[in-house]
Amino acid sequence: MHKFVKWGLVGLSIPIGSLLLGATWLNLNISQRLAKDYNTTTVHWNHSETGDLQIGERIVRVRNGCIDCHGNNLAGAKIMDNPAMGKMYGSNLTPASLKDWSDTEIARAIRHGIGRDGKPLVLMPSHDYINFSESDLKAVIAYLRSIPAVTQDNGPIALGPVAKVLLVTGKAATLVPAEIINHQQPFLNKPAEAPTIAFGKYLAQTACIGCHGPELKGGPIPGGPPDWPEASNLTQQNLGPWNKEAFVTAMRKGTTPDGRTLRAPMPIPLTAKMDDTELNALWLYLKTL
Repeated sequence: MHKFVKWGLVGLSIPIGSLLLGATWLNLNISQRLAKDYNTTTVHWNHSETGDLQIGERIVRVRNGCIDCHGNNLAGAKIMDNPAMGKMYGSNLTPASLKDWSDTEIARAIRHGIGRDGKPLVLMPSHDYINFSESDLKAVIAYLRSIPAVTQDNGPIALGPVAKVLLVTGKAATLVPAEIINHQQPFLNKPAEAPTIAFGKYLAQTACIGCHGPELKGGPIPGGPPDWPEASNLTQQNLGPWNKEAFVTAMRKGTTPDGRTLRAPMPIPLTAKMDDTELNALWLYLKTL
């Protein structure tokens, strides 16, 4: 009897030991990756140049939905907080927090996903923002400098076990976009803001690919919690039966031609504010896919 108990305990200790070893390796892997120092010096700014505040406000509050993660006052907000995915809060972007940051440091955080300390930022969609034109990036920085200062501490950023597994298995690479983007990529040339395919492509590259993928074919949203719905396929394979009116209705009211209601994280409160130029340009571009 004692032998059976002995060997039973030995057998039980093997999977427990494996789990502990796996958890230790997982945490070490994540810690090393988040502690990596990125020496990215490709962003330089002429401080005598001022960005377009109106364009900056539109990017922050409508096109790219920064307020979704950073709050309506841009002083920070909860993105997600659960045991599986972890605690992720958008940081304070008002002058109260950024007053000591240089324009270059802010630009590097936005475009490269790298913090002031040279470490990678978590859940910062720089894989979208690397496609910003230089003028749009300057516009965003100028707008952030202009908003009211709000004194509020930054919330925690801590990956949960599911998020860690997704990251190390490559299922959520965009959780740490600094690892996957091309830091040497030059600025894109922004086309004129007009109802054209070129401007529609620019909007899609800077605001849509983070959820819908680089080819806009949709699928599971990288880095999102398990309860998020899959992003829709925006190519003609899926949108072929739609017309422009159906697309505009979906973007502004969140309802599709077949009667479905689009769910979060699709930011209908923000896309509802897109103007005719933006929506027409997007529609013209999506028709080419």
